Amino acid sequence: MIDISDRKKIIFQILGFILTVILLAWAIWAVFFRSPGASVVPGRGVEPPTTGLPQVGEGPSGQVVDGTGPTTLAPEPGERAVEPDVVAAGGRTLVNTLTSTRAEFNTLTDSGNFNYYNYVDEKFYGLRPGGDPFLLSDEVFRSVDNVAWSNGGDSAILEFPDGSNIYYNFETKERATLPKEAQEFSFSKDDKGLAYEYIGQAEDDRWIVASSPNGQGQQLIEPIGKESNNIKVDWSPNNEVVATYREPTSSTGEEVFFVGFNGENYLSLQTNGLGFEGKWSTKGKQVLYSVFSEGTNYNPVLHISGAEGDDIGLGNRSLQIQTWPDKCVFESEDYVYCAVPQYLDEGAGVFREITNSIPDTIYKIDLINNISTAIAFPETEARTSFTIDSISISDDGKNLYFTDRVSGRLHEMRLR
Repeated sequence: MIDISDRKKIIFQILGFILTVILLAWAIWAVFFRSPGASVVPGRGVEPPTTGLPQVGEGPSGQVVDGTGPTTLAPEPGERAVEPDVVAAGGRTLVNTLTSTRAEFNTLTDSGNFNYYNYVDEKFYGLRPGGDPFLLSDEVFRSVDNVAWSNGGDSAILEFPDGSNIYYNFETKERATLPKEAQEFSFSKDDKGLAYEYIGQAEDDRWIVASSPNGQGQQLIEPIGKESNNIKVDWSPNNEVVATYREPTSSTGEEVFFVGFNGENYLSLQTNGLGFEGKWSTKGKQVLYSVFSEGTNYNPVLHISGAEGDDIGLGNRSLQIQTWPDKCVFESEDYVYCAVPQYLDEGAGVFREITNSIPDTIYKIDLINNISTAIAFPETEARTSFTIDSISISDDGKNLYFTDRVSGRLHEMRLR
């Protein structure tokens, strides 16, 4: 018979043996099998950009041919002893701030001047490059909610919070009231025409409408029904298309239709993603667009495609750049400049507001040679980065202009 004290000794011996085995096993794993921890280097959270884009390809019905996944670029860490470049050369680039206040609803007009709205005094201003702001009109426009500018910049459609829509000519002082049911205005290239959505209460009273800028001579173009959210009114530079309509074809793609003025049966564009957002090239021959999918972590990726007549869908391909078309500007049919977020969290294509504080890098995309290049990290003496809101370029291609989301001021960056 075993004594109780002997029994306790045996139990303690067994427990000690088990503990010893566990400690030895852990020591062997720690020394021989554990992988060393990965170091985290600031500014290297994403891959550097590719310099070659996928070869131009076209699938059936203009379906996009993708290459490898999209990339973005983050600035290198390090000392700031070296002064920034004055002309964009691939690194830190000094920009010049042109306005002392927010330049809301700004546009670069065909005359080369900037027009914008100042919330402080509720007036509209013009700005000549290298000059001082000047009043477009001494009239006060209270609480302007949105502005659709003519290309010449001498007139605009002013939208107000109560739903009122006013056509106003800053040169002649002509004023006209447009229907409250009208929205999403777009001027023709020559500024003689205006297109918009008319959203009546009944589904059969919802149309794409064209008229003169003051609302006269209305022409019903296409019924909308329930599809307002899938339609974008955007008068093309070649005067062939008045709007685009996207229709999901599956859980991974959409078919984009081009709406003409006279019921034309244009070819359609097939995308490899959802959430189509487009921007016309300078002559309307191409469309720059973004879509997102599970394969892109639901982040927007830029694509380019032919968009004129029988060329719709031609050369439809991914540009491997994660941003939106409204953060891009065409210099010509061959070159595009884009503000590209330095990183994107998953789902930015669905919830764009999560990018409101992410700094941008300026890219130049060569559409002929299929090359994308990061050309500038814009900064001022007071700020080291910008989240870019709107972007435009001078006619001679020498200067890039942008507003930033924080201050809303207009900035100028030299490209050459």
